[in-house]
Amino acid sequence: MEHLSDSFTSGSFLRCPDNAAAGAPESVRDSGAESGILEEGSEKSMYAKSRLPDPVRSAAVRAVLVVALTLVQLTVAVLCSLAGVWFAFPALLSTVASTVVATWAVLDVWVTRQVWVQRHGVVSTPSSAARDRALRRGHGAH
Repeated sequence: MEHLSDSFTSGSFLRCPDNAAAGAPESVRDSGAESGILEEGSEKSMYAKSRLPDPVRSAAVRAVLVVALTLVQLTVAVLCSLAGVWFAFPALLSTVASTVVATWAVLDVWVTRQVWVQRHGVVSTPSSAARDRALRRGHGAH
């Protein structure tokens, strides 16, 4: 067990992008592939996800917070009713109201996303099969 703690404190478990490729050839060190940093204009990583639009993201954050609060209220209501405490009935009523609000919040995320897509459009390019078909019909640029 001693050797594991020594290697952890020495930093061998940690991967620093500057030190990881220090022994690598110049072309590998400068590529940015080791650190996962891509220069502007280069291809995106296959794991890179597009960011949600701001209105959709804020609606999603609101929905997550409201759903989390509803689950906490549900837990309190169940525990109070199991304990036979007077607070069980008000907790149950507030949980029902929070469930309605949480449903509204989740629907708000969906509606906000639909509105954003409708207002801003989606960049659509034909697939390679559609391009080939259009070129064969003579619709392509000559």
